[in-house]
Amino acid sequence: MDNQRYVDEEWPYILSLMPRNMEMLCESKLALSRRREIVSAADYLRLCMAYSVCDMSLRQTAAWASASGLAELSDVAVLKRLRAASGWLGSVIAEWLCERGLIQGAPDRKVRIVDATTVSKPGSTGTDWRLHMRMDLHERRIGQVELTGESDGEHLDRHTIVSDEIILGDRGYASRKGIAHVLKAGGHVVIRSRWNLGLHTQTGGRLDMVSLLDTLGAEEIGDWPVRMEYEGAQYSLRLIAIRKSAHATEKSLRELHREARKKGHTLKRETIKAAGYIVVVTDLPPEELNCIHVLELYRMRWQIELLFKRLKSILGFDRLRAKDDKLSQTYLLTKILGALVIDELSGKALDFFPWGFRLPTSPTEPLALV
Repeated sequence: MDNQRYVDEEWPYILSLMPRNMEMLCESKLALSRRREIVSAADYLRLCMAYSVCDMSLRQTAAWASASGLAELSDVAVLKRLRAASGWLGSVIAEWLCERGLIQGAPDRKVRIVDATTVSKPGSTGTDWRLHMRMDLHERRIGQVELTGESDGEHLDRHTIVSDEIILGDRGYASRKGIAHVLKAGGHVVIRSRWNLGLHTQTGGRLDMVSLLDTLGAEEIGDWPVRMEYEGAQYSLRLIAIRKSAHATEKSLRELHREARKKGHTLKRETIKAAGYIVVVTDLPPEELNCIHVLELYRMRWQIELLFKRLKSILGFDRLRAKDDKLSQTYLLTKILGALVIDELSGKALDFFPWGFRLPTSPTEPLALV
């Protein structure tokens, strides 16, 4: 109950941090179709946070609601309201991030961030579920939160693609099969690449990505046309790369060595070399999205990855108490919102650059391109 102060004495301040249109979002998502005991979006959110952020049981949540004067509810009534809240909570989270500058500089096209993280069931210390999340930047909402088995990995072909939308993803989604799935459906990709994705040069030869990266100097951005082959089809892509700062490179190498020791693997020379770069592939032409804008667009996805990492340490996000699918979604989404609140209260900023330094705000500013 250490976090109970957020729904009791600190609640007025917590509420002041919420998006201004929270009530409208609640109505549009029909989260409160029958306003009886819970009559406002503020009360609804407070109930959700008591259950999730404070890790109360349904019975404890009902007792707290009565003792605090919020509402007289049975544990069954609490369950019904919590199960109906996930769509609304996803919109509140997306609006929170947008108000704090997440989509500044996003292109006019629809942009969807896809990501996933692992979650443990009650009493488990291993990986039992995988949480897949999709955020639509254009519509300012978390469009999908799905719990699957741990074996259901991060694959782009698990997502339905809308024509002309841009999909942002990390290296877990960097596969030729997944990228081809998006492109064949008429979508576009901005995906962080692995060094061994298996790309080709424009003339058809095998691309030696690591040697190509070695040609980049400090703060240079590489932007090269490449080709990708999958099941007999060929796709034209751009390979965009930037060298990390020394600090960012050291951090990546520490993480790689720690993971290798944990799994008993020996790191390849190419993996160590590639750790010093951020590499992104996209099919968008340079006249629509120049190399700086591609990297800035990828940084938006990076913010979601940082959010997942902070969640696990701030509010025990990797331990899921709820077993009902809809209740689990409400529990996880409220955890996300709670972690954002605590993160802001602790003075951490959303703004972060995965390569370790700030890019120019305009392509007309001096910057070495290759």
